[in-house]
Amino acid sequence: MNIDNTVQAMQKLGGKVVEDGRRILKRKNKTTSRNTLYRDFDYLVKRTQEGVELIFEFGGAEDYWDFVDEGVRGSGGFKGSGKMRGRGSPFKFKGKNIKRGVIDRWIVYKPLKEARDKKGRFIPRKSMAFLIGRAIAQRGLTRTQFFTRPLTEQLKKQADAIVEAFGNDLDKQLELVIGK
Repeated sequence: MNIDNTVQAMQKLGGKVVEDGRRILKRKNKTTSRNTLYRDFDYLVKRTQEGVELIFEFGGAEDYWDFVDEGVRGSGGFKGSGKMRGRGSPFKFKGKNIKRGVIDRWIVYKPLKEARDKKGRFIPRKSMAFLIGRAIAQRGLTRTQFFTRPLTEQLKKQADAIVEAFGNDLDKQLELVIGK
């Protein structure tokens, strides 16, 4: 079956979603030197027996991309300044801190400036990891909607073009079948 027009329409949709999503990640400061989400966010268009399949890939970020997209509500219990994040998210932190080692590894790769306490002494990395992990678990993670928003917007914008491309491919196929 000849589905070239549909494939092109899906490639345009996938490309625009990835482009807009990366722009959102950059604007929301979700890019680092090791950022696998920004680097690995991509799409693939496959021809199948049934037609065309558009697949979005997240590479090394497969385990956590949806938390970045939807955010995570905090467990609460924080004092002082700071705003609760992740409102409207289906995800929520249950504990008072994040697993030991997760933030510690992040600190190693994140170019953090040396932190000092009120007396001017350096804060050990493990203490800093504990404090950052606790703050994240209590306050949550902000929603970026780097995937949800571009996909929804592009589907609205390109729906007619996708339907038209599919219709053109169907017309070509019918001409081939009737012509035989």
